[in-house]
Amino acid sequence: MSLSLLQEHSNAVSKVNSTSIKLLFTCLLLLSTLHAEESIEIDLSGFDIEEQDNDESDLNGFGEDLDGFGESESIELNELAKVEEKTTPYTLLGNIAFKTNYGYTDHKVKAYKADSVGIEYAGFNQMQVSSYLQFDTKLSNTWKIRISGDAFYDFTYDINTQNNYNQAILDAYQTQLRFDDTYIQGSVSKDIDVKVGRQIVVWGKSDNIRITDVINPLDNRLPGLTDIEDLRLSTTMAKFDYYVGDWSFSAMAIFESRIFLEAAPRGEFFPVDVVFPGFAPDPFIQLQQPKSDLNNVQYAFAANGVFSGWDLSFYGADVLDTRWHLEGALPNASRVVSKVQMLGSAFNIVKGSWLFKSELAYLNGLKYNSTKNEKRRVDTLIGVDYMGVINTVLSLEVALRHILNYESQMSGLTAGLVPDYVEENEMQTAIRVTHSMQNDTLNATLLLSTFGHNWQYGGFFRASLEYDLMDALVMNFGLIDYLDTSIKEDKPFIHAIRNNDKIFLDITYSF
Repeated sequence: MSLSLLQEHSNAVSKVNSTSIKLLFTCLLLLSTLHAEESIEIDLSGFDIEEQDNDESDLNGFGEDLDGFGESESIELNELAKVEEKTTPYTLLGNIAFKTNYGYTDHKVKAYKADSVGIEYAGFNQMQVSSYLQFDTKLSNTWKIRISGDAFYDFTYDINTQNNYNQAILDAYQTQLRFDDTYIQGSVSKDIDVKVGRQIVVWGKSDNIRITDVINPLDNRLPGLTDIEDLRLSTTMAKFDYYVGDWSFSAMAIFESRIFLEAAPRGEFFPVDVVFPGFAPDPFIQLQQPKSDLNNVQYAFAANGVFSGWDLSFYGADVLDTRWHLEGALPNASRVVSKVQMLGSAFNIVKGSWLFKSELAYLNGLKYNSTKNEKRRVDTLIGVDYMGVINTVLSLEVALRHILNYESQMSGLTAGLVPDYVEENEMQTAIRVTHSMQNDTLNATLLLSTFGHNWQYGGFFRASLEYDLMDALVMNFGLIDYLDTSIKEDKPFIHAIRNNDKIFLDITYSF
């Protein structure tokens, strides 16, 4: 349904003002791409690579100052490094951030079904203070532990006392305290690695659209505001990797039945009374959290080959779906997430300044609201990145999802059935432009994500500037515009959030 696609993706004066803001901001970003700066350095992340990057970055800028160090000086430095390594067997890092966004279009959403006033979402909708901590320690030369977590508190709900927020909104957006990556990792032999605990596993080659990337659920509370790479939720599993030649083979047993975080019902991004007219009890139908027991253990397997100029991957998984369906009869129905099976493949090849990518996934066991028959779906993606312009990456990705044995009532409202709002063939397009300036301290990004073969089902446009104010202090400023669908009866969810346009600002201090 469109809800899953956008979650995995008002008056005349206000519209004129918002259009002016968007045009001005976009022009500034496009003008910035005229500047040619130095080449972009790749930001490598990962437990082992982080340590290597830190060592190499310490040498940057020394240049010829390192010349003249004799053998005795080198030995002394090595001895000091060994002492430091012995005295600091662990690292502690993190960040503190302030995040805010401002809705510049008037729009209201019912807080309760009988609410005649509604919550006004024009103005400040987020004034969040958040923190992240990560603790790493080595148990030996081959084993290590990571423990990380994050927390936030949003003062918006203490300030906007005129809005009668329901409990679901407060639970989703006011506070958070959770563990993120928390695992033990090591090698049992030179060819076999083990990693047990909460972790993230990324499948596929796409940066903007999920096709084979089915292992970790997403945080869909603020759709479109953040890239997929920052939305994945760590999940508890045991992962085994075996390396042979150019290939690596992975096997996973996922013990935690963690599902996506959805936008709060009757909140700004899930106005259920508009999306499901006649099927929206108050409170809204409960989303059941699957039990983490033996019956819900998920399994996944992957084979990855990395070769000169190209790579190839094969995937198989029995995991929880990225969408919900109803079980039971109203008003006692529940929203349930069940298991699906996926077989897929992904491919990348580099040709000069071009990177070509593709993904293919076959899914079985999909359940919908408007039919009792389980469905199968074939998802395909093709994409290309062009890096021939200095400090700039141009990206285009197009995905098609085709439902096998499609039934006509799945497309919209049918008497007596809860609608799914899905088409037999649904297309999604993502266009991204990134440009780096001032020695990679200023980065501009434009992203357009749309639905439909001619973009008739809306989507969103996001523009942002990330600037390193000083060492360890980064500011990210931008706007997002939610594009309306031209056929609101087919995609009422996208139509319902058409006025959620925002300016956003994040300031992060890392330590």
